[in-house]
Amino acid sequence: MATLRSISSGQGTGTAFTVSKPPGASVGDILIAFHSVADISPFGMLSPVGGVSWQLLGSRSDTEWGGTKVWWKVAGPAEPASYTFRQGGGDLYSGGIASIVAISDHDGATPLISSAENGDDPLVGCPSVSPTAAPGVTLRWAAAVTQLTHSWTSPSGHTEQVERTSADLTATLASRARPEVVGTGTATFTFVASFPPVFSHGFTVDVGGIGGLPPEPPPSIPPSKDVHYKYDFCDLRTDNFICTLDPDDVSYSRLIGEPGSFQASIDVTNRDIADQVAKVVPRWVMHDSEPDSLSTGPGRTVCHVYRNGIIWGSYAIWKAIVSSDGRGAIKVSLTGASLESYLNAVEIRDDLTYEATDQLEIARQLIDEMQALGNASIGLTSQSGTSGVNRDRTYLAGETATFGQRLRELADVDDGFEWLIHTEDPGVGARTKLVKLGYPKLGTNADHVFSQPGNVTGWSQDIDGLRGATSYRARGESISSDASTASTPLMSDPQNATAHLAAGWPRIDKTIDYSTVKEVDTLNAYAARWAAERPGAVRVHQVSVRLDDTEWTPANLGDYARVMLVNDWWPIADGGASFNNRWRVIGINVRATSRDSQESATLVFEEEVEI
Repeated sequence: MATLRSISSGQGTGTAFTVSKPPGASVGDILIAFHSVADISPFGMLSPVGGVSWQLLGSRSDTEWGGTKVWWKVAGPAEPASYTFRQGGGDLYSGGIASIVAISDHDGATPLISSAENGDDPLVGCPSVSPTAAPGVTLRWAAAVTQLTHSWTSPSGHTEQVERTSADLTATLASRARPEVVGTGTATFTFVASFPPVFSHGFTVDVGGIGGLPPEPPPSIPPSKDVHYKYDFCDLRTDNFICTLDPDDVSYSRLIGEPGSFQASIDVTNRDIADQVAKVVPRWVMHDSEPDSLSTGPGRTVCHVYRNGIIWGSYAIWKAIVSSDGRGAIKVSLTGASLESYLNAVEIRDDLTYEATDQLEIARQLIDEMQALGNASIGLTSQSGTSGVNRDRTYLAGETATFGQRLRELADVDDGFEWLIHTEDPGVGARTKLVKLGYPKLGTNADHVFSQPGNVTGWSQDIDGLRGATSYRARGESISSDASTASTPLMSDPQNATAHLAAGWPRIDKTIDYSTVKEVDTLNAYAARWAAERPGAVRVHQVSVRLDDTEWTPANLGDYARVMLVNDWWPIADGGASFNNRWRVIGINVRATSRDSQESATLVFEEEVEI
């Protein structure tokens, strides 16, 4: 369905001014640009400058003032950060106003447009158009010349997006979603002032959406049994190869910013298998109170999980259980966690201080500081780049915090970043282990489509009203220096979920502990991040999918997925799937192909609220 992704706007006098690209605008989005001027000939209003060439969609002019031009294009791969709107050689004091709208998931057709002149009427009308595709987005634009103090009232059923005044020009933009293939009808803005405008006119632009039904499943889907897994066990520090094992009952997960899990078991049915497994889990026969081998075992071994030749995860093996049942059957169970877990095993034992340092640089230096310690390097390299957000941080050795804990706390503040460790095997040399850093998020805006019927095999929605809150505080370290009095923890200011409270939600309080933080500003940033990302009820969406007919891999964590469901709970509505949503993929849980079962995978989504 066509979705209004974001809007930017700007104004200026003279011959030209710039307007930023709408936030998050992506390749393939339709961009609609409205440009109105006063006292400048429309013939001097040239096309905006920047990126793929703009095409004129429609215009309206008046003999006594400049008028409006509407431009459009499909965003290309090299769109600039801003666009220049040219107004010819007009009066330096004459105003110009422009707004750019980014619309995703459109049908690719040229947008529909209609306009009307309203003269000095305070009711500025926007005419109807007749769309042929749904769901869609309808935009309304009104512009007027005035020298009065004024305001605009948007048409009923529309949401005001922009209201600007530049010199003697004023303009406003409103929008609404259009769920059906019906005429948009007329819409009227009200110009509120002591006298009507000198001149005014209104525009309607409509963008149609892609039909809402999920794509037809392919005629034949390769069975999961064709998926090939390989499990290479190596030394955690050096990555030197130890052996390849063939475990059963393998499950593993990947997550952004925290360790994923790994579990597997091996049935030891003969001496040859036992000898192979003993290369990873030594038999630990004791000699003089010492094990007979310190060269391998849980705590110093990593398992690289290959799926069809690509590494889907690297997992430190932290625990092994060797057991025998009453019939003498021997089983070895392995438990591990992805490489992010190693950072939680190394403590900061020297004071570290960072002043006015970019947060991504602090993250890189934490990784470097850890790996500079004796026997603490596991071959990590860090992604370059900056966020433009500087932080002050002091990490004391006496706090006994780990590098992983501090990295996680650094990333989780308001305007923080995301991170994960990604392993690749180039096939021509050593594996690489890259700490990927994403500001503000990892991933791209590319959509991966999962549908039912199709490659969705199951789904769930977990909605928990007590996992979130409508008012957050963050609690830090005690600020009392007098041992004879009770200590008082440092507290942030309350940070509220304002939209929820305004909508009538009850107050639900939650306090989050950051026991070593000594700055109120840092605590406020933590609380603000929680209020922004976990307001009200927390929804966790999970979809079980077949992976063998997609190109998705854990390297795509952070990318977007469009989920389209048609079933008894989510029936067809208005000719399309009533469940048609787009979220970021923040995690995956996989049960690998085994002797007795096919592969299954569950995607974990982050709920995104459209702004």
